[in-house]
Amino acid sequence: MKKISNYNILLVEDEPLILKSLERHINSLETCFKVVGKSSNGVEAIDFLNHENVHVVITDIRMPLMDGLTLAQTIHERFPHILTIIMSGYADFEYARKALKYHVFEYLLKPLNPEELEDCLNKVRVHLDDSFSIEEDVSLGRDTQRIVEYAALYLREHYMEAIDFSTVSINMGFSSAYLTKLFNRYIGESPLKYLTNIRINEAKHLLINTSLPIQKVGEKVGYPDQFHFSKTFRKLTGVNPTCYRKEQTAKNS
Repeated sequence: MKKISNYNILLVEDEPLILKSLERHINSLETCFKVVGKSSNGVEAIDFLNHENVHVVITDIRMPLMDGLTLAQTIHERFPHILTIIMSGYADFEYARKALKYHVFEYLLKPLNPEELEDCLNKVRVHLDDSFSIEEDVSLGRDTQRIVEYAALYLREHYMEAIDFSTVSINMGFSSAYLTKLFNRYIGESPLKYLTNIRINEAKHLLINTSLPIQKVGEKVGYPDQFHFSKTFRKLTGVNPTCYRKEQTAKNS
C-alpha cells in the first residue's frame, strides 16, 4: 500500500505572532504534515481551499469577517473530506465543543501546548492514513494523488458547466472507471457525488443570499433543467429549493 508522503495544512488565525508560532511548532515536529497556506480569516481560507489541495484546517474561533465556527460549517458543507481543528481560549472552549454538528475533528485550548498539538496531529494522521491510503498503480506511471487533486480542482472551478466525466478522464489519459476508483479511495465518494455536493452547497448559498428565481439558481450551479435541479436538491436536503429558501429566511428574520 502507498501512503501520501505529506498531508497539507492550512492555518487560519488573525494574530500574526500566534500564526507564526503555530507554523513554527508544526514545522519543528517530526510528522508528515506540511503548512501550505496561512489565512487571517475564514473568507481568505475558503478562497484558498477553492484553489489548493488541503487535508487539514487549523483555525482560531474568533476572527473578523468569518469566525472559526462558520468556517468549520462551510468546510463541512463544501469540503467534507477536509478535517477541521478548532483553537479557542478558555472562555470559548465549551462553546466550541458544542459545534459537533460541524464535524470538527478536535479542539485545542489556547495557548497551545506543543505536546498536545503533536498528540492531536498524530490522531489526525491515523485517520488520514486510513482514508487516503491507496494501491500504487505502476501501469499509470503518474502520481495518483495529483490526479485526484487536479480532477477535484477542475470540478470546483467548472461546477456551473455541463461536465462529461468520460471526456475529462480521456483528456487525463485514463478511464472514467479509474477516476471513480481514485475519488472513492482518496476523497471517500465518487466524482459525481463530489460535484453534486459542490453544486447543491453553492445553490444553498444563492438561495439564502440572493433573490434569484429558482430556475436561475439551478442554471448558475449547473442544472439547466429546473425539475432535475429540484429533484437533486430535495434528495440531498430533504426539501425542495423553494421550501429551503422560506425556512432559511424565517430563521434569519
